[in-house]
Amino acid sequence: MYSLFKKEIKTFFGSLIGYLAILVFLLVTGLFLWVFPGQYNIPESGYATLEGFFSLAPWLYLFLVPAITMRFFADEKRTGTIEILLTRPIGDFKLVWAKFLAGMVLVTFSLLPTLIYFLSVFLLGNPVGSIDTGATWGSFFGLFFLAAIYVSIGIFASSLTDNQIVSFILAMVSSFIFYLGFDFIASARIPYILDALFSWMSINNHYMSVSRGVIDLRDLIYFTGMTFLFLWITIGFIRKEKWKRKKFRNQSIVLFIALALVFWASGSFLYRIDLTSDNRYSLSEVSIATAQNFENPVEIELFLAGELEPGLRKLQQEVFEKAAVLNAYSTAPIRIKVTAPYQISNTSEREEFIEQLTRKGIEPTSFRQRTDQGVSSRLIFPGALIKYKNQERAVNFLKYNPDFTHEANFNHSVESVEFEMVNAFQKLLRTRRPVIAFLEGQGEPDRYQVYDFASALTEDFRVRRITADSLNAVQPRPEILIIAAPTQPFTEEDKFRIDQYIMNGGKTMWLVDPVQVSLDSLSKGYMTFAFPRDLNIDDQLFRYGVRLNYELLQDVDCARIRVNTAPQGNEPQFTLHPWYYSPLLTPNDNHPLSRNLNRVFAEFVSSVDTVSGNNHVEKSIILSTSPYARTVQSPSTVSLQNIDNPPARELFNESFIPVGVLLEGSFTSVFKNRMTETLNIQTPGVKEQSDETKMVVIADGGIIANKVNRSTNPPQIQELGYDRVSGRTFGNKEFLMNAVYYLNDENGIMQLRNRSQKLRLLDKVRLREEKAFWQWLNILLPLVAVGLFGVIYNVLRRYRYSRS
Repeated sequence: MYSLFKKEIKTFFGSLIGYLAILVFLLVTGLFLWVFPGQYNIPESGYATLEGFFSLAPWLYLFLVPAITMRFFADEKRTGTIEILLTRPIGDFKLVWAKFLAGMVLVTFSLLPTLIYFLSVFLLGNPVGSIDTGATWGSFFGLFFLAAIYVSIGIFASSLTDNQIVSFILAMVSSFIFYLGFDFIASARIPYILDALFSWMSINNHYMSVSRGVIDLRDLIYFTGMTFLFLWITIGFIRKEKWKRKKFRNQSIVLFIALALVFWASGSFLYRIDLTSDNRYSLSEVSIATAQNFENPVEIELFLAGELEPGLRKLQQEVFEKAAVLNAYSTAPIRIKVTAPYQISNTSEREEFIEQLTRKGIEPTSFRQRTDQGVSSRLIFPGALIKYKNQERAVNFLKYNPDFTHEANFNHSVESVEFEMVNAFQKLLRTRRPVIAFLEGQGEPDRYQVYDFASALTEDFRVRRITADSLNAVQPRPEILIIAAPTQPFTEEDKFRIDQYIMNGGKTMWLVDPVQVSLDSLSKGYMTFAFPRDLNIDDQLFRYGVRLNYELLQDVDCARIRVNTAPQGNEPQFTLHPWYYSPLLTPNDNHPLSRNLNRVFAEFVSSVDTVSGNNHVEKSIILSTSPYARTVQSPSTVSLQNIDNPPARELFNESFIPVGVLLEGSFTSVFKNRMTETLNIQTPGVKEQSDETKMVVIADGGIIANKVNRSTNPPQIQELGYDRVSGRTFGNKEFLMNAVYYLNDENGIMQLRNRSQKLRLLDKVRLREEKAFWQWLNILLPLVAVGLFGVIYNVLRRYRYSRS
């Protein structure tokens, strides 16, 4: 066996064709990865990863591996040496196994020069070494298994003929069918059983995970089993009379049945090793539990398709990967299909389809693409419709924050894929919509002023407006109470009702203005006053764990205001000036409620402090100012003249002043040890300690209110968070929606928003300055290494034979 193995190695390295096959493989690989523009180009992608190489390798293997294996048995048959081999005292399996091991060694030899790609990306990382080493070595491990099944197919093809060219073509076609052909059949809307069978038979579906550094036991069983199956079939073809023997036929039947049972059983034993450094392909427990609740098939129709830039391709791959992993844990199949809107040839049908997607909630985004004719712009749809039973949910995967770079936004989008999918799954599985109530009776904004936020809530909640006296009597009882910008003091009776609602596990969102500012006077160009607003809830919030401060915040990072600076009597001339009383608040990037959100537009904001003393309540800052802010105690004056005489820059010396706080735990009633008989409320008693619950307290009521144009009928509603001066829409609605989702989250799904992946980028400056060097290095060095090896090997071989 060893002699035959050594013979194959020597024959390959002693022939010109073998070296040509490897050189062509390395040349084409180098050109695609470092020179040719496209999805495989490493410098063009900007990411410190070899994903392009591992995506390209299966296609190049379709030519390389058949070129290596085409002569293994075909040449033996052509020259007649097969008869000599079969008469040797070596078993047929050892004969085939020797050929297989030789093929694997030769494929591995062809891969060794590609390690220069890994070294180059390692050195070009920003910082150096940014590449995910664990995922990369895991992907090389996947290439080894891919090579194993390709080599076994190549050996099988070589055993069928005595013509090397025919063997090459048979191996290439057979490998392609197993790599992608079955995938094409599975995507042709065939019955699910056939779909599952053909999908399982496809090499691509098993290689997809392992090529990203995830070692799945089911994939290993597939590669090992299919490799052994092809090698066994090869044994039956190297001797023509083999299939006529009853013993071999019986052995084959037993083997096929055993493999089928192993393949079937492997689907029930899910064991994965995620070699990525940040475990980005591992599911959380809540995701697994959600997937296991499905009773019917789930369909994910993804519209992110076509030629995509590297960041969007990573996002697309992440959706595929997460869908595949969720499907592995699901009790019912989760199927994903890709629909490209621009592949609809009929223009009117395409536009109607795009309009339907927009109505369903799939948000399009403009994508600029460089072509031979210049730069073209088209819409892409980075979202999906998830369908279950007779319901569907729209999911938008692309997150955009104008304060971040494109690469950071793509990375945040990839991080949130699991959350978006599992969150949609939960909404499809629920049997009822929770109730959210807006409190009224204390001068809160009317329904038009909170219309944009309330209408956004109606998709997932039932929204009501109630008074405090009906809070504990209305059925069904609201899960969340929103107290938005009250302007009149709370009575003790109302405070008691709200308190007992909280004591019984109710969640609340307080949006309170501790300081009152008359905007009417300010809008007329006069000076106005800011003075404390007594709402009679200070003691209540203090007992819960927070204190609202009677002060206004000024911030260097603020919105701008348009002011008429023309002298009186002249034509108006408006100029933009910083308005320090309108800070752009920063959501806490370390908390799942507020992570990766846009800044929040606010005006006349106060601060909030946490109060120690209750060890049963956990407090988290979720909204704050920038590092350059200051406080102004009330009462005080607020004047537009401050624009001409702004405060000195050194006065803004307070950093990250808290504006919003999340409280979680068991709260103590403000009415503990108090006489409640005088409140004239029929109650069996006071509950003094709450069940586990949550509340959000924000020292600004204005962030929930949208602008309203009441001159029209019906009134015209402006989008929440829209700043007409800058033309930007800030993250008010998204922040408040996240706060509501967090308050209503009983399963911990919001914790998925805390998943992070390291942004692994190339050093663009260095790459731009040294691009030619790295291109030549990665193209020529592998070729030179193989060529030099060939020359040295053959010189030494000739020298040794000449001496003997």
